[in-house]
Amino acid sequence: MAITSKRKNSAAKNNALDRPFDPHILRDAEAMVKNYQVAVWFDSEEGEWYGRGVELPLVMGDGANAQKCVMNTQEALRAVVATMLERGEKPPVAINTANNRTEQINLRLTPAEKLRLEDSAQRGGFRGVSDYVRAVALSAR
Repeated sequence: MAITSKRKNSAAKNNALDRPFDPHILRDAEAMVKNYQVAVWFDSEEGEWYGRGVELPLVMGDGANAQKCVMNTQEALRAVVATMLERGEKPPVAINTANNRTEQINLRLTPAEKLRLEDSAQRGGFRGVSDYVRAVALSAR
């Protein structure tokens, strides 16, 4: 089946870089990027501020001052993350939130089991049973 010029133009329009993102994807990208970090530096030879994403180091921006540089870099990060989301890719988690322990599980133990875990944690140099159980369980394959 031959591709007509109408179909070819339609396909090109759907893949165009200047088209807007789906509002849901853009909202998700903005929510992710707000927690991303931007490294900023001043180049005295160029007289310009430069920035790059910490989570996505190949995403960069610049500006006449540090604030404008951060805004431009965040805009570039939003575009890259939105593109990743459109493609079904998983953008990186923000570094400052990646290691926050927000989830909890509860275990019921016998008194003897609790003593054994506390003893093992102490002998292993762990701060407590939680750190010990997390380390042992996550290192098991």
